[in-house]
Amino acid sequence: MTTQLKQDWGLNDVWNDLILPRFERMNQLTNSTDFTAWNENHQKFLPTVPIEFSKGFSKKRIDHRHHAMDALVIACATKDHINLLNNQSAKSDTKRYDLKNKLMKFEKVVYNHPQTGEKIERDIPKQFLKPWDNFTIEAKNNLETIIVSFKQNLRVINKATNYYEKWVEKDGVKTKERFEQKGINWAIRKPMHKETVSGKVDLPRIKVPKGKILTATRKSLDTSFDLKTINSITDTGIQKILKNYLELKGSSELAFSPEGIEDLNNNIEKYNDGKAHQPIHKVRIFELGSKFQVGQTGNKKDKYVEAAKGTNLFFVVYEDKNGKRSFETIPLNIVIERQKQGLSVVDLKGANDFYLCPNDLVYIPSGDELENINNIDFENFTKDKNGKIYKVISFSGSQIFFVKQDVATSIVNKAEFSTLNKMERAIDGSMIKENCIKLKVDRLGNISKA
Repeated sequence: MTTQLKQDWGLNDVWNDLILPRFERMNQLTNSTDFTAWNENHQKFLPTVPIEFSKGFSKKRIDHRHHAMDALVIACATKDHINLLNNQSAKSDTKRYDLKNKLMKFEKVVYNHPQTGEKIERDIPKQFLKPWDNFTIEAKNNLETIIVSFKQNLRVINKATNYYEKWVEKDGVKTKERFEQKGINWAIRKPMHKETVSGKVDLPRIKVPKGKILTATRKSLDTSFDLKTINSITDTGIQKILKNYLELKGSSELAFSPEGIEDLNNNIEKYNDGKAHQPIHKVRIFELGSKFQVGQTGNKKDKYVEAAKGTNLFFVVYEDKNGKRSFETIPLNIVIERQKQGLSVVDLKGANDFYLCPNDLVYIPSGDELENINNIDFENFTKDKNGKIYKVISFSGSQIFFVKQDVATSIVNKAEFSTLNKMERAIDGSMIKENCIKLKVDRLGNISKA
């Protein structure tokens, strides 16, 4: 639903028109009309949120383009605007009617005198005059074509220069001098891995796919242990004991509270077919994943860790000769090793291969564009094309998530896009990674195919 912008509307009306489609989509997602409200004065629907979601909500902060609107207001403000607003904010006794007459639009208002009841007609300043004719229309048209670009932090390692001091004897006098440490020193700019360290295990009953390994770590028994967690214990004998005890108690809160664990260990033979067993306080939990070794020497080669959150920086899109795509996330430890060897961070094999990083922008072609990608005019983006630009949020394995480039926050947390507040599929339902084109944005905002 769209409305024609009237000449007397202001920037607030422009903003409402820009964000209205998201609220109309929320109506569709919730099968309701809770996110729009009819305004008789403007004769159009306005964006709104139900009272239960209104705490802390600001419609000006859900879209990155509010920065451009703020900049537009500042650019059009004069010293007279600032003086008038400062005067009003200070609640000064001096009324700057001269500035109001110069800067504001007046409308006739009729009201009844509070004491005599007599009707009085006065000219009241309602809003600021526009800087030029068609100001709001031009503002809306330009805001609709703005492409938001984002700063990236892809620095992984760099050479570090370390210095140390030592005493040096010169002419019989000892002095402390500063020396540069010899050799190559690398400074890692990202966390290498999560704190938890695991050991590799071999469980014949578990089928391990190619590229994955089984690792286990010790964990204290507590109320978080449910049937799924118990099935992840490496020792099947302990599995049997804990399952029997959990079935008897009925819930993890009762079975594995401090009192429950004490009761379990005092009567452990009951739950082990009458056989004695050592008390159970800690168990080994196995996990199937893509963990990597801490190092190659000593006991480091036997320790496995998982990449820390936010360290997946490179997602590779491979395309074969038939145009079929495959996907891979490059782990941080491999990126570090390649950079130390002076190699590119990603080994691109084909002419159409490319990689994506967090905050990269992609374009989703549709219709005839899919057949003529090289003919897409990336220099002149229209409103419709802007709606097909998405920003990379995060990725893992072969899965990658995006959000529309102008979206700053969700209207309703975990509801507008997904429970993760990001999406794999575009608004039209297509899988973004299957057809996306990586965009390049320079410092002047020029757009081109990367």
